[in-house]
Amino acid sequence: MSERVGIAVGDEVSFLDEEGGGTVLRMVDRGRVVVRTWDGFELEYPVKLVVKREVGSKYTLSDHHAKLVADNDRLHDRIEKHKGRGASDRNGGRANQRVEDPYTMEIDLHLHKLVEDESRLSDDAKLTFQLNYFERMLNSAIKLRKRRLVVIHGVGEGVLREEVRKVLQFYEGCRFHDADPFRYGNGATVIDIVHY
Repeated sequence: MSERVGIAVGDEVSFLDEEGGGTVLRMVDRGRVVVRTWDGFELEYPVKLVVKREVGSKYTLSDHHAKLVADNDRLHDRIEKHKGRGASDRNGGRANQRVEDPYTMEIDLHLHKLVEDESRLSDDAKLTFQLNYFERMLNSAIKLRKRRLVVIHGVGEGVLREEVRKVLQFYEGCRFHDADPFRYGNGATVIDIVHY
């Protein structure tokens, strides 16, 4: 098995392509590791997409890693600022101040929110599952006469975002734009539904 140099069971790691990290639980074949995230989920990642956290030692940071550290610091500052109002790592340090809008529907396409075990799905099957779920929810929002659908797709490489927007080209009564970055980060699309 090809392992990334220095990654071992029990190591604290950070993710290269997303915020967060966790503890390596076990090494899996094909150069993958199972990580228990700081949110308590057990997820499988390619070894090349995790980096060992060097706590307390002197080392140089890449620009990318420095940005991740700075983002993490801002997150913890937000959590401290909104402490006691529901702010946590899970909700990006934002206090629970949303008032439910009866005309808005919100869906999260992150795979760990949709399936119990995503490790058995191929990348194509994962994307197909997410897109099918999205289209079912969009059709439900239209039937329920919602005015707006907020789709949380995450940032990643932007594949899911682009596929969601391709699907929307077939819906004449839907206009879309990026969601408010202060509320959703850069990983969400707002769909305004114009009813006939």
